Amino acid sequence: MMTVDQLLLQILHFTDTTVEEFLPKKDARILRSFASLLSNGAFFTENQGNLLLKILQDNLEKIPHVKEELADALNNPTWSKRFRSLQIYKKLYLSLDADKDPCITIEFTFSSTTRKLLQDLTKNISNLIAVTNGRLYTAELTENNIVVLIEALTPLDFTIDEKLKSHYAIIKSWSKDTFINQFHISAITNTNFEKQITDDLGRETMLSPAIISDRSKRYQYFCENLKKIPETLSEKIASRPGNHYWVNKQDTSFGEIIQALVELKRFPILVVFDSYDTKHYLTELEKLVESLEDHGFYNNLGIYFRLPNTTEGKLFNQFISNKSLNAQVNKETVLVGIQNGKIPKFLIKNEWKPMCVVGVGTPLRNSKTAVYSNNCDLIITYTDKEPIVETRHQWL
Repeated sequence: MMTVDQLLLQILHFTDTTVEEFLPKKDARILRSFASLLSNGAFFTENQGNLLLKILQDNLEKIPHVKEELADALNNPTWSKRFRSLQIYKKLYLSLDADKDPCITIEFTFSSTTRKLLQDLTKNISNLIAVTNGRLYTAELTENNIVVLIEALTPLDFTIDEKLKSHYAIIKSWSKDTFINQFHISAITNTNFEKQITDDLGRETMLSPAIISDRSKRYQYFCENLKKIPETLSEKIASRPGNHYWVNKQDTSFGEIIQALVELKRFPILVVFDSYDTKHYLTELEKLVESLEDHGFYNNLGIYFRLPNTTEGKLFNQFISNKSLNAQVNKETVLVGIQNGKIPKFLIKNEWKPMCVVGVGTPLRNSKTAVYSNNCDLIITYTDKEPIVETRHQWL
């Protein structure tokens, strides 16, 4: 009696018709893959053998030229070799990524269950990257990632690096209340902290609850929440959970954004225009300048890009000239405007730094502009639709 793997080769080598003509495409593709495996000198794993038996059993009536031999082989399957054994491994350890930076590595024998688990954890893990699809992943080395990964993978019998276990034990020993109390604004007595706040806001500035909450991201301290549901735009921005905040372009004007930034003492600002939506540049710039002038900002404004001399481009460029929006960048500069993805060299070398970045019509990510903007603790995305990656806070 022929073995199952010998019958497989006979089915595929049948000359009157091809396997694709009498089997479903998916099954035919798998059989050809198995035959290629045999021709390369390898053999099936037990799971592959079981899959082969199932496909042949399901299609028994569709393979007439070896029907009798196949039926006998399926009743009592034999194989020409022993099944190939797989080395099962599940490891979680520290290593270096492509840039030689420390990272967490998740390595395992292919498992759809483990892969799905990691996919589900993506929203809870920062920078989880599939290096080898289905078998090797890396994640940023952070306290949160260590805790999430160890607690998720321990039940799956992963071997966990001792250093990671040590980090995990230290992290879990921390008391949240103790940590928060230590860095609460009322408990910070360091003179450098007071100097930084004073240099930022000035000694005469009244520290409103909104400003105190807003600066907590910049200076890394804790404070009481403003309100359960902030009402004004400045309160909503001040209560943001991270550095990014989305403002709906359809129901919020440029003037309201400028007003909020004035209330939060968030000047100077960097405005980034969408490089793919040049048709609306003039309209957006007119609204921006009008809003600035309404709040007393007439000078020290700079738009550091120009458009080609098309009809629209000439109007845009002429507006910049008429409004003298070409001030030299210095510590007095109130506003800088650039195109997304394009950073003027003089801006990088200059001491001028924005207190707020506003992306008009574009979320800032995966570009030189995004890298430059990441140094700022307030990045506003001003678009019609909320970005998928950067989300606003959902107030309950």
